[in-house]
This record gives sequence, C-alpha cells and structure tokens, in this order.
Amino acid sequence: MFDKISKAPLFRGILPQTIATELDSISYRVESYKTKDLVAMQGDPCNHLMIVVKGLLQGQMVNDAGKLVVIEELAPPQLLAPAFLFAPKNDLPVNIIAVEDSEVLFITRNDFTGWMQKDAQLLQNFLMLISGRSRFLSDKIMFLSLKNIKNKVAEYLLGKMTDEKIRVIQLTETQQDIADFFGVTRPSLARALAEMEQDGIISIDRKTVVIHKRNVLQQLSQ
Repeated sequence: MFDKISKAPLFRGILPQTIATELDSISYRVESYKTKDLVAMQGDPCNHLMIVVKGLLQGQMVNDAGKLVVIEELAPPQLLAPAFLFAPKNDLPVNIIAVEDSEVLFITRNDFTGWMQKDAQLLQNFLMLISGRSRFLSDKIMFLSLKNIKNKVAEYLLGKMTDEKIRVIQLTETQQDIADFFGVTRPSLARALAEMEQDGIISIDRKTVVIHKRNVLQQLSQ
C-alpha cells in the first residue's frame, strides 16, 4: 500500500519508507467497498483525509430536478474532497460512490495536521493540491452551466484524443454515463450526437467514434 500511495501528488518528494513510518505512528484505517457501495454521503462532515488506494470512485450530485450529475471520477492515488478538510463548513458537497470494488485510506484531520507541521514538503504538496482543486472546480462549473451539449461533446472527445493524428476513439462509457457526466438527459445527448453526425463532424458506430472535422470540434470546445 505504501508504494501505491507514495505515487500520489500529495507525497511527491517523500520516500515510501518515510510514509510507512509516519502511518505506523498514527491511527489510520483502510476501508473496502463493493461496487455501488456508498463511501460517503453528501452533507457528511469531512473529518478525514481520504486517499483512493484501489478501484474507482465517483463524486455524484443530484440537482434540484432530480438529475444525477457526475462531478468527477477518482482513481488511485487521488484524494477525496481535500479542499473541504479544513473548510469552516466542511460538509461534503457530493455523494461518493464506488463504481468498482475499491479501497480508501482514512487519516484523521488532527493526525494529518500534525504530520504537515513536521514535514514542510507534505504541507507544500497539500497547498498545491488545494490550489489545483480551485481551478478544477471553476472549470467544472463552466463546463456544466455555461456550455451547451455540443460544446461538451467536443471538449469530451478532444480529451479522448491522445494524439491528434488518431481520429478513431473507442469509448469505454455508455451514453448514459456520458450524459450523467455532462449533467444532461440521455435523449438530449443522443440528439446532439446525431446532429453532429449529420453535419459531418463525427460518425458513430456503437462505442466507436470517428473524428472527421477536428477543427470544428476545437471551435466548439472553446
């Protein structure tokens, strides 16, 4: 486990044996979760530093209309809601759900505070992560509220293109998964995809997407 979490940005520059020694001196626990288990509930107080050790989690929120919105996916060795650990109002803003069998490491806020007081590198890493979370949240707000569905599709597909020369994308998510991530209904997403096909921007065969007009996707994503 120590080798796994040592790869987390939080522990950048800190040796695995140092992490192991520190964890041995505090009270921590590792919890296991089955697929679809609730790891943490929206509104629960965030009193622990939580690190994904194994599996895949999702931060999910239900809006006023009852629509499920996936805020983000969390894979090892990411942190769960680190920005809320020391917030004056530290209630979790989302439900954390295991989308596959997972394990999470929990460290109490007091123990983590003491650790940062002893290790300047850990403190610096944590502050850098918190700053990064602010940017992520502002980008997510823009993505969910200020962009239409085609804008979101364009940004999503461009993010899947690891090489601009590769024009064929194999999706791993279902249309319902993507709709939840966009915060829209599946029929609305299907209509947007059909219109983009009609315009010759993309073509779709089940989970295979062929990009025909990358420049148009770039324009739409901005």
